[in-house]
Amino acid sequence: MRFLPILPILTRYPFLRLAAEFFKGEFKSLDEALNSNLFPEAVEIARNVVFASLDGKVFERDYESGDLLCLSCDEKCLRRFDDYDKCVKYFENCKIDFPRSIYEELRLKAKLAILAYISSKVIVSLSDDWVRMRFAVSEANYYAELLRKEKDYVVKLIAGDLGIRLKGWRIHVTSYVKASSRIKAENWRLVNRRFSSGYVYTNKREVLRVVEEFLRERLAEKIKAEELKDYFAEILKDLKLKKRKKRFEKIDIGIVDFDKFPPCIKEIIAEVQSGMNVPHIARFTLASFLLNIGMRVDEVVEVFKSAPDFDEDKTRYQVEHIAGQRGRCVEYICPSCDTMRSYQLCVSNCDVKHPIEYYRKGFKAKRSRKMK
Repeated sequence: MRFLPILPILTRYPFLRLAAEFFKGEFKSLDEALNSNLFPEAVEIARNVVFASLDGKVFERDYESGDLLCLSCDEKCLRRFDDYDKCVKYFENCKIDFPRSIYEELRLKAKLAILAYISSKVIVSLSDDWVRMRFAVSEANYYAELLRKEKDYVVKLIAGDLGIRLKGWRIHVTSYVKASSRIKAENWRLVNRRFSSGYVYTNKREVLRVVEEFLRERLAEKIKAEELKDYFAEILKDLKLKKRKKRFEKIDIGIVDFDKFPPCIKEIIAEVQSGMNVPHIARFTLASFLLNIGMRVDEVVEVFKSAPDFDEDKTRYQVEHIAGQRGRCVEYICPSCDTMRSYQLCVSNCDVKHPIEYYRKGFKAKRSRKMK
C-alpha cells in the first residue's frame, strides 16, 4: 500500500515533493488526471482557494486530520527524520497489513487534495504575477497555521521536504541565512545568534518561521502550463474581471502625491483600506515608504486605521520605531524591488530598482511636462 503511513499528511500538505511522487504513481499521464472523475471537484477547490487568497481570506479545506497511520518503520525515521531520503523509501514501499477500504478512502482524499493543489498552481501560473504572489503569501500563512498544531516529527518532515537542514531544532547556517535575510528583525541577524558545527541554535517556533519563508518561495514558483489554458478558461476569465473591478481609492495624505505611488504600494494601501489582514512585511513596506517620502508619524498611523487588528498605541510604537524615533534610533529604508519580489509583494514590472525611485520619477516626468 504505497505511501500509506503518510497519506493523511499528504492530504493536509499537498505541496510536498512526496505528494508529487505519490501522484505520479496514481495517474499514468497528465491526460488521465485531467479526465478523471476527481478533476471537476479539484478545480472547484482550486478556484475557491485562489479567489479567497486574492480577498485576503482563507478557504478552509476538508483535510484529513489523522496522524501517521503506523509505526512499523524505523522508529528513528518516523520520529526524527534525520535521513529524509531514507524515510521517503519507507513510505513509498509500505507493506503494513491494513484494511483495504480505509486505505482506499485515504488514498482518494490525498489524490483530490494534490490534484486541487496542482490546479491552483496552474491557475496562478497562467495569471498575472500579482495573483501568483498573493496566492503564495496567503497559502504560506494558511499552511504555517496548520503546522503550529502538528507534532514535532511532522514539522521536521515538512522542513526536510523543503530542503531545510535540521539537527534537532538547530538549523544549518545555509538554510538559516536564506530565510533570515527576509526577516526584518534584529534578533534574526546571524551575528546575534549562537551556532556551532555549522548549525544555528533555534527553537521550534523559529523553525516554523523559517519553514514559512521556504514555503512561500515554493508556492510562488511559476510552472509551465500554457497547454492547459483551455481547462481553466472560465476561471482565468473570472480573474480578469476581478482585476478590472478592483479600484485603488485615492486618499488625501498631505504633502505627498498618491498618483505617483508605485503599484505595489497602492496595492497594499487598497488591501489595508478594504480591511484585509495584510502580512507584517507589507505593513513594514508601506510604513517605511510613506515615512521615506516625507509623511509624519501621525499621518502614517492614520493610514492603518482600517486594518482589522488596528491598535493605535501598538501601531504608533511600530511606526515610530521604523521612523528612527525608538530602538536604535535608525530610520528604516523601504525594501528594494528585489526584496519586494522575494516577499511576493511586487505586482508589476515598473523598470525601477526601488519604490522610491518610481515615486521620484513621477515628479520628474511632471516637471518635464510643465517645462514643455
